[in-house]
Amino acid sequence: MMRTAAILACAALVYGCASQQAVRASDSLFNSPAAELGRELAPDLYDNALTAWDRAEEARRGKDDLAAEEFATEARLWVMAAAVEAERVQLDRQRAELELEVERWAKQLARDQQASAVVASDISRYEARAVALREAERVAALGDSRTASPETLSAVLTRVRLNVALAEALGATDAQLGPLRDRTEAIARRQPESARAAEKLMLDSEALVGAMRSKWPSPRPGASTELVQTARVTGFDADRGGTGVVVRSERFFASTGRVSQATVKRFGGLLSAFPHGPIACQVAVPETQSGAWARRVAQLAQALQPVDEAARVTTGMIETETLRAGAVQCTFAAYREP
Repeated sequence: MMRTAAILACAALVYGCASQQAVRASDSLFNSPAAELGRELAPDLYDNALTAWDRAEEARRGKDDLAAEEFATEARLWVMAAAVEAERVQLDRQRAELELEVERWAKQLARDQQASAVVASDISRYEARAVALREAERVAALGDSRTASPETLSAVLTRVRLNVALAEALGATDAQLGPLRDRTEAIARRQPESARAAEKLMLDSEALVGAMRSKWPSPRPGASTELVQTARVTGFDADRGGTGVVVRSERFFASTGRVSQATVKRFGGLLSAFPHGPIACQVAVPETQSGAWARRVAQLAQALQPVDEAARVTTGMIETETLRAGAVQCTFAAYREP
């Protein structure tokens, strides 16, 4: 009797030790970092491992050690498979994140390249505008000086050649163009120091362009852009507005208050080259009740009469803080385009 009790006690002890080992094996198998990752990213494979382990536990309880070991091995294999699959999923996610990052950088690079292209274009336009302004300054200086530098003559002759080409495109005849071309080449050869001949040539070329344009009942499409460009290269500021092309200058009056005949001549060239419609000129003054400024405006109106044969220009005063006193703003109303 005592021997039987001892055997049962030993069996219970052995079974208890085996159960503890099984628990420890379970903890080691399912609680590792790899298994935890498998449970998160490969739950189906992890569930297979749990099922196999449950069967191993059931076989142990049924004293079927061989089946228990087979199911335990199956559980370990499923856990390993879950861990491998979890690693693959992680790598796929990292690869997708890298691809997204590459795509973001590619888009950023494209935006940067586009921005660089815009900046380069802006720089090119700025440089072209700077060149145009330098040429305009030379043309503007033509009437302010009795002499003309080689650079100024080059700028003026370039402008004359452009006017001649435009007049030809507008229908000018060889009889009209020939004398201008001959005078242009003669000045280019002689390089005279006097500015008078070059100034007269430029005004005559603008008058011919205007004569060709005047055959049209109204400005042609694109004429407003041509007016803006012509005004700028002859020393004026200009832009298109809702009421027409607005031409501005602070050079109509000298520092002494007298009217600048050189600026009036250049403005007369614009009038000749763009012959359509009325032109309203406003002189910016500190106050409209000023007698001194009223006399200056009257002098400007009188000075414009010889270059305004069609009496297109009206002159008045405007009190404003947006323009310096003495600045003149003229609106070519017929050159309004949608």
